[in-house]
Amino acid sequence: MDPLILPVLKVDTLFTVNEESEFWMCAIIVNVIGDWWYHACSVCDSHMVQQGLVFECPTCQQIYNDDILRYKLQLEERKKFQDFPDQLERLIDRTLLFRVTVKNHQVHKAMSVFNVSNFEDDPTLMSQHDQFTREK
Repeated sequence: MDPLILPVLKVDTLFTVNEESEFWMCAIIVNVIGDWWYHACSVCDSHMVQQGLVFECPTCQQIYNDDILRYKLQLEERKKFQDFPDQLERLIDRTLLFRVTVKNHQVHKAMSVFNVSNFEDDPTLMSQHDQFTREK
């Protein structure tokens, strides 16, 4: 799907989504906290457990030679900040558009974890959603 035709939602409307959908969410990164990534199963997205040179998925009960790194976004304010890699510091205070996918099982179970497949700071795309990206 063309990224320019996806709707844009604000963070405060994310939990009102009531059907499977894909959209951009505009947000400012204010901090990066511990446990910001995990080794995920390529089949079910569950946390993988490393066993030597291979990864085991406790959900699928399969052994894989590789995994996928998944990154977590937490949409809440934290008072206690933890250390994170220096390379991520450049993301702090940046406004980005996150491409979010909400699946049916997330809607019906009121889950608070959503898949982010991409993020953008492309000026052309950002200008299409100026009302969300300008500081108020």
